[in-house]
Amino acid sequence: MYFVLTLLVGLIGAKIALKNKIPAGAMIGSLFAVAIFNVLTNKADLPQSYKIITQISTGTFIGAKITAQDVKGLKKIFIPSLIMVILMAFFNFGMGYFIYKTTNIDIVTALFATSPGGIADMTIIAYDFGAESSKVALLQMIRLISVVGIIPTLIKILSKKFKRRANIKQDEKPLEKNSVNNKKVSSKKENLQKILLTLGIGTLGGILGYILKIPSGAMTLSMVVIAIYNIISDKAYMPIKLRQLIQVLAGALIGAKMTMKDLISLKEIFIPVFIVIIGFCIMNLVLGILIYKITDFDVETSLFAASPGGMSDMSIIASEMGADTPKVATMQFFRLVTVVAVYPILISFIKNLFV
Repeated sequence: MYFVLTLLVGLIGAKIALKNKIPAGAMIGSLFAVAIFNVLTNKADLPQSYKIITQISTGTFIGAKITAQDVKGLKKIFIPSLIMVILMAFFNFGMGYFIYKTTNIDIVTALFATSPGGIADMTIIAYDFGAESSKVALLQMIRLISVVGIIPTLIKILSKKFKRRANIKQDEKPLEKNSVNNKKVSSKKENLQKILLTLGIGTLGGILGYILKIPSGAMTLSMVVIAIYNIISDKAYMPIKLRQLIQVLAGALIGAKMTMKDLISLKEIFIPVFIVIIGFCIMNLVLGILIYKITDFDVETSLFAASPGGMSDMSIIASEMGADTPKVATMQFFRLVTVVAVYPILISFIKNLFV
């Protein structure tokens, strides 16, 4: 019952946000509506299977937009991704050190709390390192909510101040309009068959990714298998109308994690919370503009690629705001894998310096 009520609250919040033309309104509205609902009632209920469904839906939607031409452009992504991750590490460790020096939070907890990885990943690893995992989880949650809630608006403002690159060809832009127009020539029956087949393949890939415990495996592998399917057949199809529904699901998933206990805890760590919010916003803008300057990405794609939010969250919102979603998803995945694989090693080294 509470599962249905949680989704209903998310849908209402999304409708209100969309009506008021808030950037990525379906996700933002759903997120805050469910967060408020859970803080007041502690009844938001979204099972683990719901998270997997959301990730598979997101991965399938993104994968259906990837074509052979996108694959040819992947070599353009590696260098900016590497630069982004290296500079992001300096930003994150700088924020962590500042929190360590200005609060009573130990260095390991501060570094994990400011690491741009997944909430669950960073919290679990932090626990293994003897950090205060509850504070890590809370600050990671604040990071995610603030990025999803603030960054899209900042990007919307900035995108008006930057002109799109004059040399971007039409076929290098997001393929939503073209793909939608191409699909309209098919009958409703043919489109339904394509949707069901796409969802079926994406679901199988997502389940496999989850079983193999790949970072964000449900989303990553569903995206990969659908991308391969679409590159080979050009028949993957996910209608644009599903995008807002996926946003609602993703927003509710994040909002359901916020509790009254988390809200009360904020007053105890106000300074690090403020540092995390401001620091990540500044980092996003600096790195995004740098990527924009050194690549042929448009400004929206550059800023979303450098956003330290969830891989699926940023990809969904990027699609909503006209960015090149496959590039965003690929760079987000590169960031996630690098953080999970490399940050613990670096934090272990830094920990030894402070012992």
